[in-house]
Amino acid sequence: MPEMVSRSARALFYGVAATLLTGCASGSGTPPPKGGAVPPAPEPPKVTLTDVKSTQDAQAQEIARLGAELKAQDAQQSFLVAELKTLSEQVAKLKASLEEAESAVRSMRATPVAPESRPAAPPAPPPGSAPAIVTPPPAAAPPAAAAPAVPAPSAAPTPSAPPAPPSTATPTAAAAPRNLEAERMFAGALARFRAGDDGQAALEFTEFVSQYPTHPQAAAAQNYIGDAYYRQRDYRQAATEFQKTVDTYTQPTAVSEALLKIGLCQRSLGDMASARAAWERVVKDFPRTDAARQARTLLAAKSGSGR
Repeated sequence: MPEMVSRSARALFYGVAATLLTGCASGSGTPPPKGGAVPPAPEPPKVTLTDVKSTQDAQAQEIARLGAELKAQDAQQSFLVAELKTLSEQVAKLKASLEEAESAVRSMRATPVAPESRPAAPPAPPPGSAPAIVTPPPAAAPPAAAAPAVPAPSAAPTPSAPPAPPSTATPTAAAAPRNLEAERMFAGALARFRAGDDGQAALEFTEFVSQYPTHPQAAAAQNYIGDAYYRQRDYRQAATEFQKTVDTYTQPTAVSEALLKIGLCQRSLGDMASARAAWERVVKDFPRTDAARQARTLLAAKSGSGR
């Protein structure tokens, strides 16, 4: 009997424990009372595919705009660098041209002193004595013609010779300003030539020759025109310009140099017969010039190669 009671007590105990456990389990899953309920969190905004695509497009456009601006700035910087380099080169060239012009002007101012000394030296003394000397010549002429032996002493004071210089002194004094302008033009053209501006130098030398065809430097200027075309490898035009020196002027140095360079032009054009003819003419007509010495060397070299 006691054993049955204990069994029933155990069964009751187990049933109460199971009920309590079931209540606890069910109580934990129930929501809290309404009075202390926590409000639900707001749902995040929904992001659609269209919004993402529009954002990406806007960012791509901004990146493209910034890239274009950067390229434009790079191009502008490159242009400015190139412009600065060009300007610096032009400044250097102008500086060199100015120095060449100054040296040419100095040399040109030094050279006219020699030709000016021929008539310029006598004119200085006679100007004051010219009026007194002009009258005696007519009276002195008859005695010299009447008696060559006796009047020789009276005719000895040859004042008739000085009257000529006064008349020549005035033209040289009047021509001096024009010669200065010619020297300035020649020096500028020479500076262009030495700076390598062959086209402009040829134009300026041509203008010089046309304005001052009788100037002492006209023949040299004509040869410089030929040199400008020769350096540009226009050998036919160069030969034509050198031929103008031969046909127009008589200075041995300029003419012999022109003939020598005509031969060089013909050699460049492949006409060796004409080249040899020009060099032989230099040797024959101007044997004592530097051009003749060079022509002999060229003729000897060609004859040696012909063997």
